[in-house]
Amino acid sequence: MTDARPTNPLVEQFRRGGVARDLRLMAAQGLLPLKPEDLLELWTDLVGDREESVRAAAEKSLLAFPAGELAPILKSRETPPGVLSWAVTYRPEHELREAALQNTSLPDETIEALALTRTQALCELVVINQQRLLRRTSLLVALESNAGLSNDQKRRLRELRESFRIGVEEPAPPAPPTAPAPPVDAEPEPPLVEEPPASEGEYPDRVLSPEEKQEPAKLSVAMELARDNTAQKIIKALQGTREQRAILIRDPNRLVATAVLGSPKITEAEIESISGMKNVSDEILRKIGRHREWTKRYSVINNLVRNPRTPIGIALSMVPRLNPRDVKGVAVDRNVPEPVRKQAQKFVKGGQAR
Repeated sequence: MTDARPTNPLVEQFRRGGVARDLRLMAAQGLLPLKPEDLLELWTDLVGDREESVRAAAEKSLLAFPAGELAPILKSRETPPGVLSWAVTYRPEHELREAALQNTSLPDETIEALALTRTQALCELVVINQQRLLRRTSLLVALESNAGLSNDQKRRLRELRESFRIGVEEPAPPAPPTAPAPPVDAEPEPPLVEEPPASEGEYPDRVLSPEEKQEPAKLSVAMELARDNTAQKIIKALQGTREQRAILIRDPNRLVATAVLGSPKITEAEIESISGMKNVSDEILRKIGRHREWTKRYSVINNLVRNPRTPIGIALSMVPRLNPRDVKGVAVDRNVPEPVRKQAQKFVKGGQAR
């Protein structure tokens, strides 16, 4: 099974909770300018929201999403299982259910829950997938209970059961001992708490360095953003200019800053620049460090290790990925946290960085 694509950081932030109702409703109504894939993932989360109005809006958005745009998304192996499960369960179009059922990322348990109600044509897509049936034999049992199966489908299920002795009790081999893999970052993210907005006059002081405040263009952008409310800032973080994103990534409201990382317009060069910033929150650096696509870029890894604001767990996990020259540099860099510097020193003393 192909790994799902990385979840949009803004979608992750909504998933963690603490987002105000008006922003959740705005998201459920499709008013956030996200990629279609990200909107679908966000909506499938919001259909379980505690507020009825948010749930209803998310469901309406999912049901109204054009079938022609949804079909290729359901065929992609990178589509999150939650999106596939919702579509195969609630979208009535045969072609959409067919696309989801043929996707190996669709959870077995979803198919099993629907096994009794699927049509003969849709059941055929499950019957021919012997790998899935052997992986989850309870799915085979559930399929056999579908009264709509053809005689040929019943025969093939019966032959599969007999060939692989499904239902015959056999002692299970002892499981080999496994050691849990160490987490990339053992530090949990703190709960989302919205800070009180800065006044128009205070805002530039909170998001610009003293040097940047001497630049008229940057000061002008900051003053313009200072007049926006949270929702307006999120919209600009998602679809605004590069200059606006460079300031909003430092916004004291974590949801606004996270929206910058979730922007469809953000570039790898911007991520590289942000990873080296000393005036962004550790939350932003943590999200970058956990994003497998962004951390394929060596300059991002190097910046995160050297940035004193990077969470220790993230920085430590990346020291081994540095080249020998940079490891030696970190080992003597007094600006990085001591645990990171000591780990780099161990690599140097152990002869791993020459």
